[in-house]
Amino acid sequence: MPASPPTPRFRLDRPRVGRWLQVFRPFDFEWNRVTLEIPNLPAPLAGLRLIHLTDLHVRRRWHDAYDRLIDRVRDADADLLLFTGDFVDDKVNHTPALPTVHKLAAGLRAKRGCFGILGNHDRMHFAPRLDETPIDRISGQRRVLDFGATTPGGPAAAVELIGLPGSIRKEYPPGFAATMPPPPAAGDPTVRIVLSHFPDHLRRTADVLRPHLFLAGHTHGGQVCLPGGTPIIKHDALPRRLCSGVHRVGDTWLVVGRGFGTTSLPLRVFCAPEVIEIELVPVGTLG
Repeated sequence: MPASPPTPRFRLDRPRVGRWLQVFRPFDFEWNRVTLEIPNLPAPLAGLRLIHLTDLHVRRRWHDAYDRLIDRVRDADADLLLFTGDFVDDKVNHTPALPTVHKLAAGLRAKRGCFGILGNHDRMHFAPRLDETPIDRISGQRRVLDFGATTPGGPAAAVELIGLPGSIRKEYPPGFAATMPPPPAAGDPTVRIVLSHFPDHLRRTADVLRPHLFLAGHTHGGQVCLPGGTPIIKHDALPRRLCSGVHRVGDTWLVVGRGFGTTSLPLRVFCAPEVIEIELVPVGTLG
């Protein structure tokens, strides 16, 4: 009887726990490093590093934390910077926030590009403003990035990015997933990454898209939590334990960021702002 394939593992390195109470602005943030084992990861993608940033909720003011964020992203020198929505906070009038959004986006860089989708606070009328920045908006679109041949003369390894459409839940077209190419088959040197603002869109798309990695935001990790990080309100249909963090759901890694900003009450309790740096490694790397 053939042995079962090893179960992919992950490791979370949390160098410093962020301030438990933050009011009016992000005083500091956690930079959390996650290592994910990916089955059949092609050699050119081993060690690929992504930065996941979500829910900035930019208002008018520039904060010192934005300077520190730019510096950390620059020092990380990651391959990709991926945003899962809510760049601005005001759903009706984003104009006062635009200078800050443009300044922040101009300072953020990654070697192979910055890609993002809209969130429920951005709405479609914000889309042209995002297109004025270096961030490639891929809501409802697909990008394939070539990372070189796995063997001389062999197929190129690739990262496939799929941005789910609809800045609010009801705008998501139920048939969208079926319009995408079939998921990578065994031996296909492609890693598929889906960007979704809403974590519970995983239920609507995973069976068809079957991504290796599903990035989401929206929940803010609860924003106001009990000691230990249990969210009081989760703003999502997935179970409470999936409100933030790293989870194995079927054959997919679900990574839900706690976000960087705040909405409604400008308050975070036991739920510090977060940036997630993700490294992809072959199965077996973590033991």
